[in-house]
Amino acid sequence: MKVIDLKSAPQHIAQLAEWHHQAWAHLSPADASVTTLIAEMNEYLTDAAMPKMFICEQANQVMGSSSLIAADMDSRTDLSPWLANVYVNANHRNKGLGKLLVNAVVEHARAIGLQKIYLFTADKADFYQALGWSMISREEYKGEMVTIMEYKLMPQGDSSTN
Repeated sequence: MKVIDLKSAPQHIAQLAEWHHQAWAHLSPADASVTTLIAEMNEYLTDAAMPKMFICEQANQVMGSSSLIAADMDSRTDLSPWLANVYVNANHRNKGLGKLLVNAVVEHARAIGLQKIYLFTADKADFYQALGWSMISREEYKGEMVTIMEYKLMPQGDSSTN
């Protein structure tokens, strides 16, 4: 299994869009559809540092995703950039893939010189806390209570703590 940039495997966009729509349609604009998500995912197929999507793939089958994006919560435009789209297909959960996908974004963010990244989650705060993320608030977002978290990035070789 390997974690790669989505631009190296664009054939997985339709499957990812379907999974993301099923998982998060309730947090998306009312007009969001699988077709809309496919169009948005095509924006990841560049050499730009952001947005950037990583996927976990084995034997040419996609297993999950994670992204680094500029904005993820329209109510928190003061925070940027964001870890988003962390998704592992149900058939591949509890095998460490989520951690690999999160770490791919963290390492990419560090490599491009970011100091902090943010995320929000309705139900996975403990998972992220175990990976070194810190809660900064709990608030309602689109009818759901979510935890907003941050990760402080250190330059490679810096031995201070997060």
